[in-house]
Amino acid sequence: MPAPHTEAPSAVPEDLHDPNYGVRLTSWRSLDEHRTVVEARHDGGDHPLLLVHAVRQAALLTAHESYGVPRTHHCVFRSLTTTPDRRPLPPGGPLTVDLACLEPDLRRGQLLGATFRGEVRTAERTLGTAEVNFAFLSPAVHRFVRSSPRTPPEDPPPWPDARTREFRPAEDQLLFRGTRTDHIPGMTLARELLDPAHTRQPDRLKQFTLTFTGWTTPDDPCVLQVRTSSAHRLDVRALQSGRTVCEGAIALT
Repeated sequence: MPAPHTEAPSAVPEDLHDPNYGVRLTSWRSLDEHRTVVEARHDGGDHPLLLVHAVRQAALLTAHESYGVPRTHHCVFRSLTTTPDRRPLPPGGPLTVDLACLEPDLRRGQLLGATFRGEVRTAERTLGTAEVNFAFLSPAVHRFVRSSPRTPPEDPPPWPDARTREFRPAEDQLLFRGTRTDHIPGMTLARELLDPAHTRQPDRLKQFTLTFTGWTTPDDPCVLQVRTSSAHRLDVRALQSGRTVCEGAIALT
């Protein structure tokens, strides 16, 4: 069950920091059963996924500290959405994440999954919102799911006009809280899919959505594809071993 409402902020345990993304959580407090305020510091990097980094870390902190998800459980990333502020954000300043846990899947008091929506702001302005969805699997369930025989995938529909490239993650792109993972992290795929559009049209990014549809392995390459759907939309996806492992869209102004 969620932790009770607390007036005083609590410190963030050191093992829940993820230093890879330029956002460091500093404290948190529970407002009510499903709402949390998390304070953070922006250590560097001005990227449109900054809001997702902040909300994702705040969501996992809340899952562990407020809902009691064990540290040994696997936090399986299922989707993300972000609507960023395109104005530059200088590093070094404080951030506040107002976080709501939406439609938590609670069974016998244990959180099995949820969508978390966060609004990220500085003292001067609101930076935007991000939404992330996670499943929380025990080690036994995770092993069972990963080892279950897979139905042979259907061939993904062709994208003949897509810009396509092969991606092999570097070692530092496989880290989660400083430890190498057994998959390609969702945030790594998100950044690789978003970066080309952000580099070409940094002032037009309006919204980015991505849904993770399959497991990845860290040592096999992914095929990343971006195609123009309309004047205001790009479709993106990642394939590995002939399977679609994530797909989404970039909305442009």
